[in-house]
Amino acid sequence: MPRISGMDMLKAVVTDINTVDEAHRGLYVEKNGKFFLNVVASEGFELDNVQGLKTALGAERNNVAVLREQLKPYEGLDVSAARTALERIAAFGEITPDAAKTALETAQRLSALDPAKEADKIAETKLETIKSQLAAQFGLERTELTTKITGYETTINGLTGQLQTLMRDNAIKSEVVKANPLDDARDAIELLAGQFVRTKVVDGRYVAEVIDGNGNPRMKDYLNNTPFTVTDLIAEIRESKPGLFKADDKRGIGINPNSGGHPPANHGVKNPWAKESWNLTQQMVLTKTKPELAKQFQAQAGVEE
Repeated sequence: MPRISGMDMLKAVVTDINTVDEAHRGLYVEKNGKFFLNVVASEGFELDNVQGLKTALGAERNNVAVLREQLKPYEGLDVSAARTALERIAAFGEITPDAAKTALETAQRLSALDPAKEADKIAETKLETIKSQLAAQFGLERTELTTKITGYETTINGLTGQLQTLMRDNAIKSEVVKANPLDDARDAIELLAGQFVRTKVVDGRYVAEVIDGNGNPRMKDYLNNTPFTVTDLIAEIRESKPGLFKADDKRGIGINPNSGGHPPANHGVKNPWAKESWNLTQQMVLTKTKPELAKQFQAQAGVEE
């Protein structure tokens, strides 16, 4: 065995054995490409890689320090008492902090009263507590019901509006068909009549009502309180605008029996663009139903599109 002087310092691990004095190279053993000083364990000491252990030990010491800081507020706390308190808190379920505070204050007030001397106060306090609980529950249920009722009212109003429109339109369509309109004028007549028809409730039923331009109900006979009906309205439109309807003899409005069956150039309709017969409603109807005739009338009246 070579002698090692006090000045010689042997490294525990080397990667190049040539860096070790030749006299000491025999003290090393090779393992995984490195050379380790071959030391025999004695009296609890040995050569080993303790870096990982030091790191883990440092982490655990840090965890212990953190836990000690967290436990300081609970020093001196009785474990059994703490467990009992937690069980009691769990029994409250999802009670809110405010509700718990109110309940605790009520309980404290009741505990401070002497049942033998202040029974009325105890009963009154309990009654007020019950009233508060019922009021809170009723308020929640009322809010839910109000929301539902509002939704139902919105739905009912929407359906009612659709029903009123449908009944008005059906009443008009039924009378227009009876009046024998021109095929291409049917929609225009219904549109024109719709401006003067609305629905109202009579004896729990919706009925059609004819109104004037100001929205007032029209009367056919004021003395007998006879209303102006949709039938009367369509008849009035037919009389004032015959060009929108077929003739009773099937030859068409405005056809002269002596003309050989040929209608005049204006189809028997007055020019609504002319100064003496200006009629905005008739202009709209002709533009929609007879655009070519409308252009002719505009040209005759000197109106530019």
